[in-house]
Amino acid sequence: MESYKSNRYWEVDAVRGISLLGMIFFHTFFLLGTFHVISISVWEWICNYIWLGTSIFVIISGVSLILRHGRMRGRPRKEYYAAIIKRGIQVILIGVGIALVASVFIHFAIGDGRYMYFNFLQMMGWCMILCIPFLRLGKWNFIPAVLLIALGLFLETVSGPAFLMPFGILPDGFYPRDYFPILPWIGVMLLGVALGSVLYPNGYRKWNIPDGGRVGAVLAKIGKYPLQIYVLHLPIIGAVILLLIGVTTLLGCPIGYL
Repeated sequence: MESYKSNRYWEVDAVRGISLLGMIFFHTFFLLGTFHVISISVWEWICNYIWLGTSIFVIISGVSLILRHGRMRGRPRKEYYAAIIKRGIQVILIGVGIALVASVFIHFAIGDGRYMYFNFLQMMGWCMILCIPFLRLGKWNFIPAVLLIALGLFLETVSGPAFLMPFGILPDGFYPRDYFPILPWIGVMLLGVALGSVLYPNGYRKWNIPDGGRVGAVLAKIGKYPLQIYVLHLPIIGAVILLLIGVTTLLGCPIGYL
């Protein structure tokens, strides 16, 4: 079995890279629809499949919790948990910052009242922290995973006060943007923990996997920087689209508008 201490497992980063590319693809169409470059129905259709790419990313994040354990082998368990909590808080705070900036933009540029509450990064950070008590279960995490996913799907049918939004319960008639509640997504992350415990017990790769070649290397390179890509891709894509709209408007053939 190969240790994760000395090098990263390319296949884990590559799968994460694929899901990041899917996210960029989706958000590009989202912004094209928001700025009326394409019909809004196009990216609404794409929304039907966002759960797939998101699930892959969250599962890989669960696998990464197991790999982090391997990297910290020999250190106190409390240090391992502290590292997860530190990373989780960092992700949550970045998510809160993005939600505030995005909600200001939505208020002034779109004005439909669908602000950003409990976004993807906030969900990821909380799920990382809340997974800690389950890590000892290893491969048996598939049991609480299925139960928590089922509970989350049920709560989607329930309405309630706004303070329950982190758990999947929305007020009547309110549909925030980029909304990812803890339930059912913590169950999806626990599926990753269970999968990682089987494929990478104690952070070690159980089977030899051939090199991914150039394509695998490129995808793995992308997958090494998920947080940076998540934070930067939307403003970059948005700026490019707005620039194109501005230029084409000046030329008298606008391709979209705010």
